Amino acid sequence: MPRKPRAPRPSEVVMDEFAGEQTPWDLDKHLIGCLVGYQTDQSFGAAVFFALEALWGISHDGELRARNGNFAPEQLDADWTIAPTANLPVPWIWIHALATAWSRYKNDRGPLGHAFGLERGQGTSPTIDKLAQMLDERAIARWIWSRRQEARAAHEKVRIEDVIQDAAEKFDKSDFTIRRAWRRFGSRERQRRPN
Repeated sequence: MPRKPRAPRPSEVVMDEFAGEQTPWDLDKHLIGCLVGYQTDQSFGAAVFFALEALWGISHDGELRARNGNFAPEQLDADWTIAPTANLPVPWIWIHALATAWSRYKNDRGPLGHAFGLERGQGTSPTIDKLAQMLDERAIARWIWSRRQEARAAHEKVRIEDVIQDAAEKFDKSDFTIRRAWRRFGSRERQRRPN
């Protein structure tokens, strides 16, 4: 039986919408986003999670740059896209988080997910689930705030409850989930400076 395609997470939906505003891909914004995500939940598992996300972003950036002809022919590789010896910038926090996790794994010889802080004890949800929920809630709060800002710029009155209901419909989430996201991250969005 074919596998049903996964519905995009709210954070993916929001980032896709915002990507239209910031084309082309911006590696610096992605790396800053990883750091901000880590600062929201400064646990070891979050550091490893965002380190892996940062490395994905660096790889994605390299592939886009290769496709757009930003590398000399000698820097390209048929199997790896970019030559395996090419140097790319990686922020120290992500190198250190992954190196520490790898060291823990080699020394403790426990499960990889535990050493990397991505899995917790039996009966608890993995760290990745908690962080994915946090990213979704931040994205929902950002979407709500951007809709309120758009209404204000158009001199329209909009109630927060109406925007919450719109978000519940857009992201196929309960209004309780949307309110929780707004309560948790709405104040951060109100403090964020417009671009």
